Amino acid sequence: MFSNKQRTLLITLLLALAVLSPLAFAKTAEEWKSRSVYQIITDRFARTDGSSAQCDNLGHYCGGTFKGIQNNLDYIQGMGFDAIWISPIVANTPGGYHGYWVSNLYEINEEFGTPEELKELVQTCHDRDIWVMVDIVANHIGYVDDFDYSAIVPFNDASHYNPYVSCDTIDPHADAKAFETCWLSGLPDLDQNHPFVRETLMSWIQDLVQTYDLDALRIDTVPHVTREFWAEFSQAAGVFAVGEVLNVDLHYLASYQGPLESILNYALYAALRDTFQQGKSMQVIQDYYNDAVITWPDMTVLGSFINNHDNPRFLSNSTNVQAFKSALAFTISSVGIPMVYYGDEQAFI
Repeated sequence: MFSNKQRTLLITLLLALAVLSPLAFAKTAEEWKSRSVYQIITDRFARTDGSSAQCDNLGHYCGGTFKGIQNNLDYIQGMGFDAIWISPIVANTPGGYHGYWVSNLYEINEEFGTPEELKELVQTCHDRDIWVMVDIVANHIGYVDDFDYSAIVPFNDASHYNPYVSCDTIDPHADAKAFETCWLSGLPDLDQNHPFVRETLMSWIQDLVQTYDLDALRIDTVPHVTREFWAEFSQAAGVFAVGEVLNVDLHYLASYQGPLESILNYALYAALRDTFQQGKSMQVIQDYYNDAVITWPDMTVLGSFINNHDNPRFLSNSTNVQAFKSALAFTISSVGIPMVYYGDEQAFI
Protein backbone atom coordinates (compact mmCIF):
# COMPACT_ATOMS: atom_id res chain seq x y z
CA MET A 1 0.00 0.00 0.00
CA PHE A 2 1.17 3.52 -0.76
CA SER A 3 1.54 6.01 2.05
CA ASN A 4 -0.33 9.30 1.73
CA LYS A 5 2.93 11.01 0.87
CA GLN A 6 3.72 8.45 -1.86
CA ARG A 7 0.20 8.66 -3.23
CA THR A 8 0.42 12.47 -3.42
CA LEU A 9 3.77 12.25 -5.21
CA LEU A 10 2.43 9.69 -7.69
CA ILE A 11 -0.61 11.82 -8.52
CA THR A 12 1.60 14.87 -8.98
CA LEU A 13 3.88 12.99 -11.38
CA LEU A 14 0.95 11.63 -13.39
CA LEU A 15 -0.56 15.10 -13.72
CA ALA A 16 2.80 16.48 -14.87
CA LEU A 17 3.08 13.73 -17.48
CA ALA A 18 -0.45 14.48 -18.69
CA VAL A 19 0.52 18.12 -19.27
CA LEU A 20 3.81 17.29 -20.95
CA SER A 21 2.67 14.30 -23.00
CA PRO A 22 1.84 16.20 -26.23
CA LEU A 23 5.36 17.63 -26.32
CA ALA A 24 6.98 14.39 -25.22
CA PHE A 25 5.76 12.72 -28.42
CA ALA A 26 6.40 15.66 -30.74
CA LYS A 27 7.88 14.71 -34.10
CA THR A 28 11.54 15.67 -34.31
CA ALA A 29 13.41 17.31 -37.16
CA GLU A 30 15.10 13.97 -37.80
CA GLU A 31 11.70 12.29 -38.14
CA TRP A 32 10.38 15.02 -40.43
CA LYS A 33 13.19 14.27 -42.89
CA SER A 34 11.27 11.16 -43.97
CA ARG A 35 8.05 13.05 -44.74
CA SER A 36 6.64 14.54 -47.96
CA VAL A 37 4.42 17.59 -47.45
CA TYR A 38 1.36 18.65 -49.44
CA GLN A 39 0.68 22.37 -48.98
CA ILE A 40 -2.98 23.38 -48.86
CA ILE A 41 -4.65 26.79 -48.92
CA THR A 42 -7.66 25.69 -46.90
CA ASP A 43 -10.14 28.09 -48.49
CA ARG A 44 -9.13 27.09 -52.03
CA PHE A 45 -8.80 23.33 -51.73
CA ALA A 46 -12.16 21.66 -51.12
CA ARG A 47 -15.63 22.56 -49.87
CA THR A 48 -17.46 20.44 -47.32
CA ASP A 49 -20.15 19.45 -49.83
CA GLY A 50 -17.64 18.64 -52.55
CA SER A 51 -18.94 21.41 -54.81
CA SER A 52 -16.61 22.56 -57.58
CA ALA A 53 -18.67 25.59 -58.61
CA GLN A 54 -16.58 28.53 -59.75
CA CYS A 55 -15.72 31.12 -57.09
CA ASP A 56 -17.13 34.53 -58.06
CA ASN A 57 -14.62 36.61 -56.08
CA LEU A 58 -11.05 35.35 -55.72
CA GLY A 59 -10.31 38.24 -53.39
CA HIS A 60 -12.64 36.79 -50.78
CA TYR A 61 -13.60 33.40 -49.34
CA CYS A 62 -14.41 30.63 -51.80
CA GLY A 63 -15.68 28.02 -49.33
CA GLY A 64 -12.87 25.57 -48.59
CA THR A 65 -13.02 23.96 -45.14
CA PHE A 66 -11.29 21.62 -42.70
CA LYS A 67 -13.97 19.05 -43.52
CA GLY A 68 -13.22 19.48 -47.20
CA ILE A 69 -9.57 18.58 -46.56
CA GLN A 70 -10.61 15.60 -44.43
CA ASN A 71 -12.89 14.33 -47.20
CA ASN A 72 -9.94 14.32 -49.61
CA LEU A 73 -7.31 12.54 -47.54
CA ASP A 74 -7.58 9.49 -49.79
CA TYR A 75 -6.60 11.72 -52.72
CA ILE A 76 -3.68 13.27 -50.82
CA GLN A 77 -2.42 9.98 -49.43
CA GLY A 78 -2.89 8.29 -52.78
CA MET A 79 -0.26 10.61 -54.26
CA GLY A 80 2.20 9.46 -51.61
CA PHE A 81 2.08 12.42 -49.23
CA ASP A 82 2.29 11.69 -45.51
CA ALA A 83 2.08 15.27 -44.19
CA ILE A 84 -0.03 18.34 -44.93
CA TRP A 85 0.70 22.02 -44.39
CA ILE A 86 -2.49 24.07 -43.99
CA SER A 87 -3.23 27.80 -43.89
CA PRO A 88 -3.26 29.82 -40.66
CA ILE A 89 -6.29 28.71 -38.68
CA VAL A 90 -7.20 31.67 -36.47
CA ALA A 91 -9.91 34.28 -37.05
CA ASN A 92 -9.06 36.98 -39.60
CA THR A 93 -10.14 40.49 -40.47
CA PRO A 94 -12.57 40.75 -43.44
CA GLY A 95 -11.27 39.21 -46.65
CA GLY A 96 -8.55 37.16 -44.97
CA TYR A 97 -9.32 33.94 -46.84
CA HIS A 98 -5.61 33.10 -46.84
CA GLY A 99 -5.33 33.33 -43.05
CA TYR A 100 -2.57 35.94 -42.69
CA TRP A 101 -4.72 38.83 -41.39
CA VAL A 102 -5.14 37.90 -37.74
CA SER A 103 -8.04 39.43 -35.83
CA ASN A 104 -8.42 37.06 -32.87
CA LEU A 105 -5.69 34.66 -31.74
CA TYR A 106 -8.10 32.68 -29.61
CA GLU A 107 -10.79 31.90 -32.18
CA ILE A 108 -10.66 29.44 -35.07
CA ASN A 109 -11.62 30.96 -38.43
CA GLU A 110 -15.31 30.07 -38.69
CA GLU A 111 -15.12 30.16 -42.50
CA PHE A 112 -12.95 27.04 -42.30
CA GLY A 113 -14.95 25.25 -39.63
CA THR A 114 -15.24 24.78 -35.89
CA PRO A 115 -12.55 23.91 -33.35
CA GLU A 116 -14.08 20.44 -33.14
CA GLU A 117 -13.81 20.00 -36.90
CA LEU A 118 -10.15 21.04 -36.82
CA LYS A 119 -9.50 18.51 -34.07
CA GLU A 120 -11.31 15.86 -36.10
CA LEU A 121 -9.17 16.67 -39.15
CA VAL A 122 -5.96 16.33 -37.17
CA GLN A 123 -7.11 13.12 -35.49
CA THR A 124 -8.17 11.60 -38.81
CA CYS A 125 -4.80 12.53 -40.29
CA HIS A 126 -3.00 10.93 -37.36
CA ASP A 127 -5.09 7.78 -37.69
CA ARG A 128 -3.73 7.57 -41.25
CA ASP A 129 -0.15 8.45 -40.20
CA ILE A 130 -0.40 11.85 -41.88
CA TRP A 131 1.32 14.62 -39.92
CA VAL A 132 -0.13 18.12 -39.72
CA MET A 133 1.84 21.35 -40.09
CA VAL A 134 -0.04 24.60 -39.45
CA ASP A 135 0.96 28.03 -40.74
CA ILE A 136 1.52 30.58 -37.98
CA VAL A 137 1.52 34.40 -38.02
CA ALA A 138 3.18 36.13 -35.07
CA ASN A 139 4.61 39.22 -36.78
CA HIS A 140 1.50 41.24 -37.60
CA ILE A 141 -2.29 41.41 -37.54
CA GLY A 142 -4.87 42.21 -40.22
CA TYR A 143 -5.66 45.66 -41.55
CA VAL A 144 -7.43 48.15 -39.28
CA ASP A 145 -8.82 51.64 -39.89
CA ASP A 146 -7.09 54.71 -38.47
CA PHE A 147 -4.85 52.70 -36.11
CA ASP A 148 -7.92 51.52 -34.21
CA TYR A 149 -6.98 48.19 -32.60
CA SER A 150 -9.98 47.93 -30.29
CA ALA A 151 -11.43 44.93 -32.17
CA ILE A 152 -8.16 42.96 -32.22
CA VAL A 153 -7.90 40.17 -29.64
CA PRO A 154 -5.83 40.30 -27.52
CA PHE A 155 -3.63 43.07 -28.93
CA ASN A 156 -6.12 45.92 -28.65
CA ASP A 157 -3.82 48.79 -27.67
CA ALA A 158 -1.46 50.94 -29.76
CA SER A 159 1.38 50.18 -27.34
CA HIS A 160 1.38 46.58 -28.61
CA TYR A 161 2.66 47.71 -32.02
CA ASN A 162 5.77 49.19 -33.54
CA PRO A 163 5.43 52.74 -34.92
CA TYR A 164 4.40 52.84 -38.56
CA VAL A 165 7.32 52.59 -40.98
CA SER A 166 6.85 50.95 -44.38
CA CYS A 167 9.09 48.01 -45.25
CA ASP A 168 9.15 49.02 -48.92
CA THR A 169 12.31 51.12 -48.74
CA ILE A 170 14.28 49.07 -46.19
CA ASP A 171 17.09 46.76 -47.26
CA PRO A 172 17.12 43.79 -44.83
CA HIS A 173 20.84 43.24 -45.47
CA ALA A 174 21.76 46.85 -44.70
CA ASP A 175 19.37 47.52 -41.81
CA ALA A 176 18.13 44.32 -40.23
CA LYS A 177 16.81 46.07 -37.11
CA ALA A 178 14.58 48.39 -39.12
CA PHE A 179 13.37 45.43 -41.17
CA GLU A 180 12.33 43.69 -37.95
CA THR A 181 10.01 46.52 -36.90
CA CYS A 182 8.62 47.86 -40.17
CA TRP A 183 5.08 47.28 -41.41
CA LEU A 184 4.92 44.71 -44.21
CA SER A 185 2.34 45.66 -46.85
CA GLY A 186 0.83 48.13 -44.38
CA LEU A 187 -0.08 45.40 -41.87
CA PRO A 188 0.19 46.56 -38.21
CA ASP A 189 3.47 45.19 -36.88
CA LEU A 190 3.44 43.66 -33.41
CA ASP A 191 6.17 44.71 -30.96
CA GLN A 192 7.53 41.41 -29.68
CA ASN A 193 9.70 43.32 -27.21
CA HIS A 194 6.58 44.49 -25.40
CA PRO A 195 6.25 42.13 -22.38
CA PHE A 196 2.53 41.51 -22.88
CA VAL A 197 2.93 40.78 -26.59
CA ARG A 198 5.89 38.48 -26.08
CA GLU A 199 4.41 36.53 -23.18
CA THR A 200 1.03 36.24 -24.88
CA LEU A 201 2.51 34.85 -28.10
CA MET A 202 4.59 32.32 -26.17
CA SER A 203 1.61 31.12 -24.15
CA TRP A 204 -0.67 31.10 -27.19
CA ILE A 205 1.56 28.94 -29.38
CA GLN A 206 2.11 26.41 -26.61
CA ASP A 207 -1.65 26.14 -26.03
CA LEU A 208 -2.43 25.96 -29.75
CA VAL A 209 -0.01 23.11 -30.38
CA GLN A 210 -1.26 21.14 -27.41
CA THR A 211 -4.98 21.81 -27.94
CA TYR A 212 -4.95 20.68 -31.56
CA ASP A 213 -2.11 18.12 -31.30
CA LEU A 214 -0.11 19.75 -34.09
CA ASP A 215 3.03 18.11 -35.46
CA ALA A 216 4.85 21.15 -36.83
CA LEU A 217 4.63 24.84 -37.66
CA ARG A 218 5.37 26.84 -40.76
CA ILE A 219 6.26 30.32 -39.45
CA ASP A 220 5.43 33.36 -41.57
CA THR A 221 7.55 36.49 -42.17
CA VAL A 222 10.55 35.39 -40.10
CA PRO A 223 12.96 38.27 -40.98
CA HIS A 224 10.46 40.80 -39.61
CA VAL A 225 11.05 39.62 -36.04
CA THR A 226 14.30 39.10 -34.14
CA ARG A 227 16.11 35.78 -34.27
CA GLU A 228 16.07 35.70 -30.46
CA PHE A 229 12.29 35.81 -30.41
CA TRP A 230 11.97 32.95 -32.88
CA ALA A 231 14.33 30.77 -30.88
CA GLU A 232 12.19 31.31 -27.78
CA PHE A 233 8.93 30.94 -29.73
CA SER A 234 10.05 27.66 -31.29
CA GLN A 235 11.04 26.32 -27.89
CA ALA A 236 7.65 27.31 -26.44
CA ALA A 237 5.86 25.53 -29.30
CA GLY A 238 7.83 22.34 -28.69
CA VAL A 239 7.43 21.05 -32.25
CA PHE A 240 9.39 21.15 -35.49
CA ALA A 241 9.23 24.59 -37.14
CA VAL A 242 9.99 25.73 -40.69
CA GLY A 243 10.54 29.45 -41.16
CA GLU A 244 9.69 31.58 -44.18
CA VAL A 245 12.52 33.93 -45.12
CA LEU A 246 11.48 35.32 -48.48
CA ASN A 247 14.97 35.98 -49.80
CA VAL A 248 17.12 34.02 -52.24
CA ASP A 249 20.49 34.97 -50.73
CA LEU A 250 21.91 31.71 -49.37
CA HIS A 251 24.04 33.25 -46.63
CA TYR A 252 21.20 35.47 -45.42
CA LEU A 253 18.84 32.49 -45.33
CA ALA A 254 21.33 30.31 -43.47
CA SER A 255 21.63 32.88 -40.68
CA TYR A 256 18.09 31.94 -39.61
CA GLN A 257 18.79 28.23 -39.27
CA GLY A 258 19.72 27.97 -35.64
CA PRO A 259 17.03 30.24 -34.23
CA LEU A 260 14.73 27.86 -36.17
CA GLU A 261 15.45 24.25 -37.03
CA SER A 262 14.43 24.63 -40.65
CA ILE A 263 13.96 27.28 -43.34
CA LEU A 264 12.16 27.21 -46.67
CA ASN A 265 14.99 26.82 -49.17
CA TYR A 266 14.51 29.88 -51.37
CA ALA A 267 18.10 29.66 -52.58
CA LEU A 268 17.44 26.27 -54.16
CA TYR A 269 14.06 27.50 -55.41
CA ALA A 270 15.81 30.35 -57.26
CA ALA A 271 18.36 27.99 -58.81
CA LEU A 272 15.62 25.61 -59.97
CA ARG A 273 13.54 28.42 -61.45
CA ASP A 274 16.60 29.80 -63.29
CA THR A 275 17.45 26.39 -64.69
CA PHE A 276 14.10 24.82 -65.51
CA GLN A 277 11.92 27.86 -66.13
CA GLN A 278 14.41 30.36 -67.55
CA GLY A 279 16.49 27.80 -69.43
CA LYS A 280 19.83 28.55 -67.80
CA SER A 281 22.60 25.98 -67.45
CA MET A 282 22.50 23.17 -64.88
CA GLN A 283 25.69 24.80 -63.63
CA VAL A 284 23.41 27.18 -61.68
CA ILE A 285 22.27 24.25 -59.54
CA GLN A 286 25.81 22.94 -59.21
CA ASP A 287 26.98 26.37 -58.05
CA TYR A 288 24.21 26.43 -55.46
CA TYR A 289 25.26 23.08 -54.00
CA ASN A 290 28.96 24.00 -53.99
CA ASP A 291 28.10 26.91 -51.71
CA ALA A 292 25.24 25.20 -49.82
CA VAL A 293 27.29 22.34 -48.38
CA ILE A 294 29.58 24.79 -46.58
CA THR A 295 26.92 27.35 -45.65
CA TRP A 296 23.80 25.68 -44.30
CA PRO A 297 24.08 24.39 -40.72
CA ASP A 298 21.91 21.41 -41.79
CA MET A 299 20.57 21.31 -45.35
CA THR A 300 18.85 17.95 -44.83
CA VAL A 301 15.90 19.49 -42.92
CA LEU A 302 15.22 22.44 -45.23
CA GLY A 303 11.90 22.78 -47.03
CA SER A 304 12.39 22.13 -50.77
CA PHE A 305 9.77 23.54 -53.17
CA ILE A 306 9.18 24.86 -56.67
CA ASN A 307 5.79 26.51 -56.02
CA ASN A 308 3.98 28.03 -53.06
CA HIS A 309 1.35 30.65 -52.28
CA ASP A 310 3.82 33.56 -52.06
CA ASN A 311 5.03 33.33 -55.66
CA PRO A 312 3.51 33.01 -59.14
CA ARG A 313 3.15 29.37 -60.12
CA PHE A 314 5.90 27.99 -62.36
CA LEU A 315 3.48 27.51 -65.27
CA SER A 316 2.13 31.06 -65.02
CA ASN A 317 5.39 32.18 -66.64
CA SER A 318 6.12 29.14 -68.76
CA THR A 319 4.27 26.79 -71.08
CA ASN A 320 6.90 24.07 -70.73
CA VAL A 321 5.09 21.40 -68.73
CA GLN A 322 7.95 18.94 -69.15
CA ALA A 323 10.37 21.44 -67.58
CA PHE A 324 7.93 21.87 -64.70
CA LYS A 325 7.77 18.11 -64.21
CA SER A 326 11.57 18.00 -64.12
CA ALA A 327 11.73 20.81 -61.56
CA LEU A 328 9.10 19.09 -59.44
CA ALA A 329 10.95 15.78 -59.64
CA PHE A 330 14.15 17.52 -58.57
CA THR A 331 12.35 19.09 -55.62
CA ILE A 332 10.95 15.76 -54.47
CA SER A 333 14.19 13.80 -54.87
CA SER A 334 16.77 16.35 -53.69
CA VAL A 335 18.18 16.79 -50.21
CA GLY A 336 15.58 18.29 -47.88
CA ILE A 337 11.90 17.89 -47.04
CA PRO A 338 9.81 18.08 -50.23
CA MET A 339 6.86 20.50 -50.07
CA VAL A 340 4.46 20.36 -53.00
CA TYR A 341 1.83 23.06 -53.53
CA TYR A 342 -1.73 21.86 -54.05
CA GLY A 343 -2.60 21.75 -57.74
CA ASP A 344 0.96 21.09 -58.88
CA GLU A 345 -0.08 17.49 -59.54
CA GLN A 346 -2.63 18.87 -62.02
CA ALA A 347 -0.27 21.45 -63.58
CA PHE A 348 -2.19 24.45 -62.24
CA ILE A 349 -1.25 27.75 -63.85
